[in-house]
Amino acid sequence: MPAKATVAIVSLGCPKNLVDSQAMLGLLQQAGYEIVEEVEQAEVIIVNTCAFIEPAQEEAIDALLDLAELKSEKCRALICAGCLAERHKETLLEELPEVDAFVGVGAVPSIVEAVEGALSGRRAFVDAPLTYVYDGSSPRVLTGPSWLAYLKIADGCNH
Repeated sequence: MPAKATVAIVSLGCPKNLVDSQAMLGLLQQAGYEIVEEVEQAEVIIVNTCAFIEPAQEEAIDALLDLAELKSEKCRALICAGCLAERHKETLLEELPEVDAFVGVGAVPSIVEAVEGALSGRRAFVDAPLTYVYDGSSPRVLTGPSWLAYLKIADGCNH
C-alpha cells in the first residue's frame, strides 16, 4: 500500500515537546504516512510549538509563517501543534489563516484525524483534556541519534 502523504515535523522547545513530536510521527507512520526529514519534501508539515516565554512564542509564529511559504510548492497542509495552540486557542484560527489545523497538547492521539481533516480542506482546532500519557506501547519514531531517546515523565514547563 503506498503512503498516504509525506510528513515532516519541526519540534521547537524542550525534550517534552520532542517526545510528543516523536509520538505524533509514530501515530502518523502507523496510519500509513511516510515520514521525511526535510520540510521541503513534505506534503504535510507539523510545527510542534513552545509558548512558555515571549521569545518562544515569536519563534513558533515565525516558523509557521516561514513554512507557510512552502504551501505554494509541495506542502498541502501546515499544522500547529503543542503549547502555542494550547495557550492561544481562542485567537489562532483568526490570526494565522496560513495554518490549516491546530492541535492542542492533550490532542496528540488525534494527530492522524487532524492531518486527514487538513488534507481534505477542513480547517479546525483539535483539542482534548490534558490526560494523554505516552507509554512504552505507543508508536514512536525516534529522531536524532539512534542511541538517544528521552523519557517523558511530566507535562508543563519547569524553567
